[in-house]
Amino acid sequence: MNRHATELAKLDRAREIHVAALNAGNPEVWAGCFDAKAVQMPPNQPPNVGAECILNWSRGFLAAFNAEFSLAPHEVQLADTAWAFERGAYEITLVPRAGGDALRDAGKYLTIYRRQDDGGWLMAYDIWNSDNPAPAEAS
Repeated sequence: MNRHATELAKLDRAREIHVAALNAGNPEVWAGCFDAKAVQMPPNQPPNVGAECILNWSRGFLAAFNAEFSLAPHEVQLADTAWAFERGAYEITLVPRAGGDALRDAGKYLTIYRRQDDGGWLMAYDIWNSDNPAPAEAS
């Protein structure tokens, strides 16, 4: 396997761990998919900057919801030996742990990965937003 294919396989594995952790409701593993200096940018909220902030946000989010999550990457590019970019689509169903109707969403995402000293990849920047109309537009 050539270097390019090897790196793309490592990125596939990083994505698989991310999706599995979210679906398992494991905030520690999910937050562990991010670089120590990462910035997570959830929709309609301020960014979560740094591993500790991402972990705290993830704990709160996963305490409130069970998730059924999937990603469909449309483009994955190695920028150089230290950075990779991924663009794609997501689908998520959030079931409130307190009860109530499930929330369903689909949208797009952009993730920038940073190569770690061990050769693996972690998310350095992650942003996503819905394809659904904003509540004011939906009425």
